Amino acid sequence: MLPVIIHPPSLRFRWMFQRPQQLFNQFAQLGFQAIFCNPAGKKEPASVKKLSENLFICTKSDPLSIPHSGPRILWISAPSFVRHINRYRPHMVVYDALDDPSEEFSSWAPYVEEVRKRADIIFATSMKILNENRKFHPEVHLCPNGVDFEHFVPAQTGTLVRPADIPDNGRPTVGYIGALATWLDWELIDHITEKNPEYNFIFVGPLYNTRLPFHKNNMFVTGYKEYRYLPNYLQCFDVCLIPFKVTSMTRGCNPIKMYEYLSSGKPVVSTPLPEVAGMGEILIGTDPEGFNNFIHQAIHGDKPENRLKRIEIARQNSWERRARSAIEIMENKLRARGFLFSD
Repeated sequence: MLPVIIHPPSLRFRWMFQRPQQLFNQFAQLGFQAIFCNPAGKKEPASVKKLSENLFICTKSDPLSIPHSGPRILWISAPSFVRHINRYRPHMVVYDALDDPSEEFSSWAPYVEEVRKRADIIFATSMKILNENRKFHPEVHLCPNGVDFEHFVPAQTGTLVRPADIPDNGRPTVGYIGALATWLDWELIDHITEKNPEYNFIFVGPLYNTRLPFHKNNMFVTGYKEYRYLPNYLQCFDVCLIPFKVTSMTRGCNPIKMYEYLSSGKPVVSTPLPEVAGMGEILIGTDPEGFNNFIHQAIHGDKPENRLKRIEIARQNSWERRARSAIEIMENKLRARGFLFSD
């Protein structure tokens, strides 16, 4: 009786394909029955779609109506869903602590204490989040973000179809993939785009909680792109950026884009986020001028051996490895409670 693991409807399965979607895809491949619930608009019909042998997408449908025999795990990644735990009648509750509940995620804060109380296991994406939750809960485990390595490997070759909205003007290309949000250091971005009019600066992703504060002739903003096309954009970059402000929230951020960038072998320049600075093979700019200098170093001084090191770091941080580690922890807890028996 393999477990069934349920994700409540806090985000859509196809939207940007983030950590919850990646892990549920891996849980299904590793034998769990994985049910991901989509939030739905009023006019969207009820449905249950079977994407693979073990992966189901529920929209306006009761996930408990899908036949299953194993124990139920409820996997909560948005703390506010603590209010709805009982409707899923779980044998075990997992809280996946994705981000620090401050600043842009301060709306989570009122629910964090309760979700900690209700959770049997907490997974933390970063050391800051791990240490904070260990003050309140006896079973907290580090489970950083990861990468679908094989999905991004083609970006190493430069042989993918070049997106039509990426300029093909022979200039060095500096790129960012992700949400265009208030946690980006827009003063830093203003500085580096102003200092380098001869470079293309590409921003691939949706506006999340802000307006674009400025636009320049060397800036190209593509808007939201489906996950399947991200390697096509990444292959066009000469340098990849993580230009986040350093705040209470971002100090607890383990950026998925970091691993995706590294998979391509491209050099990466970041602000001094703790989770990035500790990774290795990433250039850390502590001020705007230093950040800018590292962009130039990455373009003009990168070495093949550095590229290979970056690729290997990404290979060692796959979503499959993350999912296997989480499964081992969850299965051990279920066995200890008598809900799962060894073969």
